[in-house]
Amino acid sequence: MGAATGAAAQCAGPYQYNVDEMEGSVFKQVLVTTRDEIERFFNFRFDAFCMDEEEYGAYYDIRKNTLVVGTEFFLDVANPPGNINRAIAVIAHEAAHAFQTKHGLLNMLIETNPHRVKCIELHADFLAGGYMGWRARLYDITLSNMTEMFFDLGDAQTGNDGHHGLGAERFLSFRQGYQTVTDDEITLSSMGIAYVSQAKCD
Repeated sequence: MGAATGAAAQCAGPYQYNVDEMEGSVFKQVLVTTRDEIERFFNFRFDAFCMDEEEYGAYYDIRKNTLVVGTEFFLDVANPPGNINRAIAVIAHEAAHAFQTKHGLLNMLIETNPHRVKCIELHADFLAGGYMGWRARLYDITLSNMTEMFFDLGDAQTGNDGHHGLGAERFLSFRQGYQTVTDDEITLSSMGIAYVSQAKCD
């Protein structure tokens, strides 16, 4: 796990704004701290971390190396009070896609597995769990709040190329990552790949 500095680039979307440009608030503090900790844990840097007033969801923009999170989405996931780590876990999942991109894992997972998107998503769930497990050493975190959310993120579209994994599979991948104790992001990723391969992604 190496050091990384905060992102400062401009956000491209018409309804987007960089978290660094937000007025001082607890909301900004949470977002900036989360970004900095995720960059440090995964040892990379986003070109920008953007909130989006129109997007309802979160995604990693590969072309721009930008993390985008819908403002309303973030607040909904973080509510009621006490669920902030649910929202942070979603951000960690999207950050895991940035890690996968940096290390060429997207192509590897796509080329070697029959259910390509599912393998990528379960590996990202595992990495997000690993980050949240590391975060749990610093903050008070309730694992069940997050595993329930990842279960709910599952889908039953097993015949669809965009299938991300059944609820139980996403729940288990996240929990397995959470229970994997390591400070090294490469080791965590390798263990995640082994776990996903064992799950066969089919």
